[in-house]
Amino acid sequence: MKLHSLVMAAALCGTFGSAMAETFDIGLVGGPYTWSTHEVGNRHGAGDFSDTYTFSDYTAATSIVDGTLTSTATNLGQLVFTSATLNGVALDVTFYPMFGRSIISLDSVSVTGPLTLVINGTVKAVPGVAAFASYGGDFNVASPVSEPATYGMLLGGMSVLAFAARRRAR
Repeated sequence: MKLHSLVMAAALCGTFGSAMAETFDIGLVGGPYTWSTHEVGNRHGAGDFSDTYTFSDYTAATSIVDGTLTSTATNLGQLVFTSATLNGVALDVTFYPMFGRSIISLDSVSVTGPLTLVINGTVKAVPGVAAFASYGGDFNVASPVSEPATYGMLLGGMSVLAFAARRRAR
C-alpha cells in the first residue's frame, strides 16, 4: 500500500513541473556615465522559475535604472512574471490580457551599490504548444552627473558667505 502511494506521489510531482533557479553575471557596456545591455532574458520549461542577474563592469555608487522585460511566449499568458526586485526594491509587474504579455517596468529606479535583479515567474504547460517559453529585454544604467550650474551656484554661495564674513570682521 505504501509503495503505491509513493509511486502516485512521484507521478504527480512530475506533472506539475519543477522550480528552476538560475544565476547570471552580465557585464554592462558603455560608460563612464551610461551603461547598458540587451542580454537580460532566459528560456524556461513548465513550472516556477527564479532568475538572478548581477551586473558588473561599471563603477557608479548610485545609479538610475531604466528598462523593460517582456514575455515572448507564443501562447497568450504562457509565461507570467509573479514578482521582480532590483537590490530588494519591488518593481512594477503588469500582465496585459489583451496581448497575453507579462511586463516588468524599470522606470527611473534609484539604487545604490552593486546591482542585483531577481525575476520570479511561472510557465504554464499548454497542450499542443512548445514546452518552453522565454522573456527578454533591455537594462540601462545611468549615474547621476551634477550639472555645471550646480557648481556655479555653490561657488556663488561660498563667495557671498566669504564676503559677509570679511565685512563682519571689519
